[in-house]
Amino acid sequence: MKIHLILLAIVMMASSCQKPAPEATPLADPSGLKAEPKDLTTVVLTWTDNAQGEKGYRIFLRGEGDSYYVDPVATIAADAVEYEFSGLEAGAVYDFGVQAVSEDFKLNSQVVYLLNYELPAPEIPEDPKDPEDPEDPEDPKDDPAVPETDPKKFPEIKSVKTSYTYVAVSYKVQQITGSNPEHGICFSETGAPSVDDIKVLGPQISANAEILQVVPNAYLEEGKEYQMSAFIKDGDTYRYSESQTVKLEAQPETPQLAWEKQTYEGVEGVEIYKTTSQLNGRNFNAWYAVADPSKVDFRVMYPEAVKSKKTVQAQAEAAGDCLALINGAIYGNYNIGVIFTEGQMTQEWHGEIEGCYWATNSQLYQVTRPIIGVDKDGKAAAYWVGVPQQGTFYYYDRPQANVVGQAKYGKVSATSPVAAVDWKPYYAISCGPMVLYDGKVSADNTMVDDTHYYTNYECWDESGVYSAHPDRSAVGVTADGKIVLFICDGRIDASQGAYMKELGPIMKSLGCVHAMNLDGGGSTGMWVSGAGMINHMDGSSWRAVKSTLGFFKK
Repeated sequence: MKIHLILLAIVMMASSCQKPAPEATPLADPSGLKAEPKDLTTVVLTWTDNAQGEKGYRIFLRGEGDSYYVDPVATIAADAVEYEFSGLEAGAVYDFGVQAVSEDFKLNSQVVYLLNYELPAPEIPEDPKDPEDPEDPEDPKDDPAVPETDPKKFPEIKSVKTSYTYVAVSYKVQQITGSNPEHGICFSETGAPSVDDIKVLGPQISANAEILQVVPNAYLEEGKEYQMSAFIKDGDTYRYSESQTVKLEAQPETPQLAWEKQTYEGVEGVEIYKTTSQLNGRNFNAWYAVADPSKVDFRVMYPEAVKSKKTVQAQAEAAGDCLALINGAIYGNYNIGVIFTEGQMTQEWHGEIEGCYWATNSQLYQVTRPIIGVDKDGKAAAYWVGVPQQGTFYYYDRPQANVVGQAKYGKVSATSPVAAVDWKPYYAISCGPMVLYDGKVSADNTMVDDTHYYTNYECWDESGVYSAHPDRSAVGVTADGKIVLFICDGRIDASQGAYMKELGPIMKSLGCVHAMNLDGGGSTGMWVSGAGMINHMDGSSWRAVKSTLGFFKK
């Protein structure tokens, strides 16, 4: 009996000493995608094979108008580093994708795309006719009977709508020269407007089609009257519509909320405030933390494993020197947006939603996403970031104003939607929408139709982001360079959350001049050193999230 007990004890001790099996990690993503045309309809795609032990590679192809999710066009051998696409359309634009495939589908790499590759177009032969041959018809421009200006080539404004967040203009041109020529809206404070004044480039256009263009209030000043015209470039000539007088509506009033300073141990350099004031007649519990990033560190974090998630509390406690932390970007399997830590973009690259977003009507929209962060010196800033292709980033002080189902733009560049700003983020996170910029509320709930919103420039899921008033999270920058982290409870009797149109005025009331919406709902949470999680949620536990941002000991 004693022998049996001793053997049992030995077995139990051995089993207790056994280490748990290591968690399997996903295959490494392919990188360095490049495409080289073989001819007008054939492209060779190459990449770097970073995976170990994959069973093969899946190849994806998306054309303009295709759905976000497409089936693979081929599966090729492991260790492959190239694939040839044939039978493509000359001059067309495609996305080429590659994915490393595991025996366990849960360990597949992400699909990495080379976005917006444009195939070479066939050359158009020159007109063989000799202009000196008397049998050739004369050039109409030399005929004095033909007027110098053709009314059909001039833009015609059909309607104008103003808000405190935008000016929306519908216009059309009966005739255009070339494919999607330069066009848009221009404003002048005095006299007839021209492209030398305030110029806002327009979305994609076609002849005789009415186009809706929304001009965000970031371009205009509140209270000023402007003369506005639509314009289009015809060769070397700009043609203008008749001008109209426009003016942004007055900004909404900021809510009067009574904030009480909270006392916690171990949060030196960070101030925490709470309110239980009503918000527009609804119960409302909210908190904000504010700090000077030159005196405490502002950081953005994400779990090391690409597909892992951790709660706000777990991320704060793992850091060891955290003072206050909130949840970060909206995510699926991956963060939707750009994140920088210590000057480097995270390795969690998800190309097709860094530079664009598949909106509710299954169309590809090139977007600029709000981004807030600090440079290496701790100076805070807010911009919109555009990513035309993997590894290329442009920062703008104006957004590209898509309107779902109405106005669609091409990919961004160093000069579009406006000239890019020189900024080197050290810690930064993108999400959206931007709810406050240059002291002006920049998102509201006015609708183009029964489904879509004028200020949904980034093509978010509109039912979840705009129409509801759930738990909210936001980050803002004050006029003197402080950073504000805000959360509010929602969907409980004690606190019924905030609409998107209310978030900008709230952040403005806290002294912010710029502010950006973060992930909300069940992701909303604030952790404070010495107190732990301080918000109440909707009665459920706090959700594990992909990224966080907050203040740390310097």
